[in-house]
Amino acid sequence: MKDLRSEYLYRQGCRMGGFLFFIGILWLLVTGQANAQGLTAMTYNCENAFDTIHDDGKRDEEFLPEGTRHWTRHRMFEKLKNIGKVIVAADSIRPVDLVALEEVENDTVLTYLTRRTVLSALGYEYIMTHSPDQRGIDVALLYNPLMFRILHHDCIRVETSRPTRDILHVCGVTGRNPVDTIDIYVVHLPSKLGGAAGERNRRMVVEAIAASTDSVFAIRPAAKILIMGDFNDGPTSELLQTCLGKFRNLANEYGKEHGSYKYQGDWDTIDQMLISEGLVDPQNGGVKFLEAKVLTLPFLLETDEAYGGRKPNRTFEGYNFHGGFSDHLPVLLKLK
Repeated sequence: MKDLRSEYLYRQGCRMGGFLFFIGILWLLVTGQANAQGLTAMTYNCENAFDTIHDDGKRDEEFLPEGTRHWTRHRMFEKLKNIGKVIVAADSIRPVDLVALEEVENDTVLTYLTRRTVLSALGYEYIMTHSPDQRGIDVALLYNPLMFRILHHDCIRVETSRPTRDILHVCGVTGRNPVDTIDIYVVHLPSKLGGAAGERNRRMVVEAIAASTDSVFAIRPAAKILIMGDFNDGPTSELLQTCLGKFRNLANEYGKEHGSYKYQGDWDTIDQMLISEGLVDPQNGGVKFLEAKVLTLPFLLETDEAYGGRKPNRTFEGYNFHGGFSDHLPVLLKLK
């Protein structure tokens, strides 16, 4: 019996190895073609992508095996498998080059996601923040090293009255052209909770983003900048228009069917992408084609029994494990 089981495992391993080899070759082919086709980016709030181990000083107790959500390794890997599925399915042509993730806990989660899911065959690398956020959630950027080479990065920390997520700033070069530099900002703004104090915190973070981008423009006036993430606010908010009005907010081009987040029956577009004019100005080597959209892949949505229509297919319904994906929908950007 032991020999038969060993033979079975060997054959299964060969099959999986062949599959991963095929995916890897396909990845090399499509990224080679992609150098001539442009860049794709995506932002996705994963909704509580935690590991199963308590981090000292963090309020992550509910996402432990003995916690209120009974967050076991099986549930964690089911969650990460689903996140990987979303990333792979986001673009039907080729894998996404840059993926901004919000609400990911730590390096353990990112290592599992990039090395122990379907993403393991695609060669993604990542960089993330290590913020003072009380729950321990952070932001991260996955990137295809064949399409994006990091020059430098920094984590911008804002001393708000309540600790929040750092802003991740990554500067790199794309494709085969080393002079095509792009600055990426991954953000997860504080929520609207907390009244006047919460609003001051939000303004401080947005002003920090504006100050950092101003410093980039001071060096490169036609800089190519992409700001993406969860803004916890709509694109028409006074705060965003006042502080980041120099950027083109692509949320206005997603389409009006629904936004990226649904609360009590109403869709809102809080997951956004903002781009500088240099990124789309042909005279400065900008792109010739631009498409931004909320991804409504069938498996990401389910029937909304309470309010009608459809809603995001979440990991939990209340405290009951539902096995879904997130309470947010991802947003995809294609640049040519």
